[in-house]
Amino acid sequence: MLLEATTATRYSVETNFRSKTKEIMESFAKICLGYVSAALKQNDYHVKHVYEENPIRILISSRNWDDGEWVGVVSYNPDVDGGCFVASKGFYNKDRRTVSIQSKNKCVGTSAAEITKEVRNLMYGLEGKKDRHQEKLKPVPMKRGPKR
Repeated sequence: MLLEATTATRYSVETNFRSKTKEIMESFAKICLGYVSAALKQNDYHVKHVYEENPIRILISSRNWDDGEWVGVVSYNPDVDGGCFVASKGFYNKDRRTVSIQSKNKCVGTSAAEITKEVRNLMYGLEGKKDRHQEKLKPVPMKRGPKR
């Protein structure tokens, strides 16, 4: 499960002469994910940024965040190979504002263009899949009027 929180700081990063390699790589991840989200928005996808929590990630939806809808997630994992991007897919839970991850793959590309291409292919693959909707219970029939 990944919690969701949104921000508006897409391209701003804080670095100075005391910045460590890990901080700079996280800043690169924020910039790269910002470019990926901009490219996906041009292809009519809805994107939410989660930069305050680790892992740094974006959530991608083909519709407007319906409950049980398939969504894509691109996150930055600093612990693998000195840092890599991971593309995941899962179901969106509107009540808890979380994503239940079903599968994930390490992105082959390291640039925003290559990651965008992989995520776009992932989202095209999700277009025909059925969403996970909870079946609603039938209402209990109410007796009306006097008994006969």
